[in-house]
Amino acid sequence: MNEPPLDAKGIAAIIIKITGLVMLVVAIIQIPAYFPLTGRGYDFSIAQTLGMAAAGIGPLALAGLVLWYFPGTVTNRIVSGPAAGGATRDFRPVEIVALTVLGVYLVAHGLVDAVRDTVILIVLNRQDSTAALLPASIVGRMAGTLAELLIGATLCVGSRRVVDAIERLRR
Repeated sequence: MNEPPLDAKGIAAIIIKITGLVMLVVAIIQIPAYFPLTGRGYDFSIAQTLGMAAAGIGPLALAGLVLWYFPGTVTNRIVSGPAAGGATRDFRPVEIVALTVLGVYLVAHGLVDAVRDTVILIVLNRQDSTAALLPASIVGRMAGTLAELLIGATLCVGSRRVVDAIERLRR
């Protein structure tokens, strides 16, 4: 059984498939964090908690499923050109895929954090609706989430330009 070596598209598909699996695991791990909201003092029903969990974790799990079940389709959208017959030394397509996947993960994680931040704001408002200012830790967390979303979106859209910039720095 003499199989040809993996080319950039084959390696990229493996990276994408593993990333999908990691995203699914991260989504599953976060499920228990939503259930304390049904406890005393929070006033969230089970249906509201499940809805928030679905809104917060659903996009991450859906993206993970797409990456796991359709790595070839995603790879073909990111890496252009035909598959090489032999070994390749140009890892630029793999770098583009890796940065795009990192961007997708950061956007998905940022969306989960944004939902969690919204829940925290709702809880704070229910506990003390007369408070005029938000705690600094909440503002900092929201700023971090916004930065994560912006970096992720930049990597999703501009991964080729980022790889070009990295290549220029290498020279």
